[in-house]
Amino acid sequence: MILLFLFFLVLPEKEYLVYETNDKGKMGTIELASERDSSGYHIIYTWDRVIDVILDSVNFGTLYVKKIVNDKLEMEISREDHFKVFFKGRYYVYKEDGPVYDRHTLDFALRGFQYTDNFKKTIRLHIPELMIVNAELEVIDEGIISGPLGDIPCWLVQMTPRILFLRWKFFFWIEKEYPHRFIKYEDSSGKNSVLLKEYEDKQTGY
Repeated sequence: MILLFLFFLVLPEKEYLVYETNDKGKMGTIELASERDSSGYHIIYTWDRVIDVILDSVNFGTLYVKKIVNDKLEMEISREDHFKVFFKGRYYVYKEDGPVYDRHTLDFALRGFQYTDNFKKTIRLHIPELMIVNAELEVIDEGIISGPLGDIPCWLVQMTPRILFLRWKFFFWIEKEYPHRFIKYEDSSGKNSVLLKEYEDKQTGY
């Protein structure tokens, strides 16, 4: 059973993805390049900022995140025995035993769960302004997402952070079949969305 679980989590060694973004009516794109190496899954997000990430190769938890905005370091997180966090000029150190998923990398990290119709899970979510909070994941539907890459069967996963006074929900469409790509995102405001428009497995060329 353990071997099957680990096998499920292995994604392509190298990928290139481009997402179309809609931020309150402002359109843009995010380029994402990932490579699995001895440190884990190394991912670089590029748009009006650059986010450099390393995720654990088994549970996809955060090992390292660096966020550069306008050529200035805004955030850096590293995990060894403790989490060490630099965020907007301030430093924090705290301990967390299990995997923690950073809000900047959920598009990748959510590919690591084995979804079913009745999937529910509580995860530890890192939000720099609030440190670490619980968030509830739940499969609430399934369906076909039509876009630039064709018609893709997906699980619709709802995420609800447990933050006092925050009532937003976040929705992720994750491809059912391998390589379990993150296809689409929306939040409950209806003003923000992301859609996968280009994909290449750099090992196979597809």
